[in-house]
Amino acid sequence: MSRIEEALKKAQQGDEESKSLAPASPSGSKRKRTKAEASRLGFLATVRTNLQFSLADTERPCVMFCSAVPREGVSTILFYLSQLIASERRTLVVDSNFLNPKLHTLFDLNNDRGLSDIYLKKTSLDNCIQKTRIEGLDLLTAGPDASECFRFTGSSTAEKTLNDCRSRYEYILIDAPPVQKSPDTVSLGSFCDGVVIVVRARKTKRQLIQYLQNQLSNAGAHELGVVLNRMKHWVPGFIYRRL
Repeated sequence: MSRIEEALKKAQQGDEESKSLAPASPSGSKRKRTKAEASRLGFLATVRTNLQFSLADTERPCVMFCSAVPREGVSTILFYLSQLIASERRTLVVDSNFLNPKLHTLFDLNNDRGLSDIYLKKTSLDNCIQKTRIEGLDLLTAGPDASECFRFTGSSTAEKTLNDCRSRYEYILIDAPPVQKSPDTVSLGSFCDGVVIVVRARKTKRQLIQYLQNQLSNAGAHELGVVLNRMKHWVPGFIYRRL
């Protein structure tokens, strides 16, 4: 079986798993809402399954999600995907998008302390991690001094912080700033086990994605694939480049 066939088979299994989570026979507006939720679950289950497939030999995966340009939906995807992964493995989400931190809002948590405090040596990692309402899922917000910390994105300080996180969690997901606004994002990706590129379907120009892929490759980062946001399936990077 080819790699493409294996990836598609895994995706189909993820879709079938998500369908089993939907109620049997809702009605009216509830039915529409449930269909939308089932569709999202199917999409996220596919992404999760492909991550498991790609990182099967990695004991404590650390995966960075990024985009070429702003407003591709990285934070929203991580918000939902992290909850799915946390049902199986103790997970930490790290908001490293100092340009536009959103995860504390999505999780309804404060941003009084976070990653910026660690980078600026104001406090420790343990003092900054917050529990979410989801069992097994914690959040490290960007922190109140995000605007001062762009210079740390691809630094050895960031690498050390990620290593400290690895010692505490089974899975780490990173929300990184778009490369167009923060070139050091590609260096941050080289500290991780893999990078997932988020693309808003039918909006982002292919040349921008190819530029990002080249930058990641030059930095030594391992590209796992591309998520086409607002679509129902995952497209691995080696397929996307042929579209």
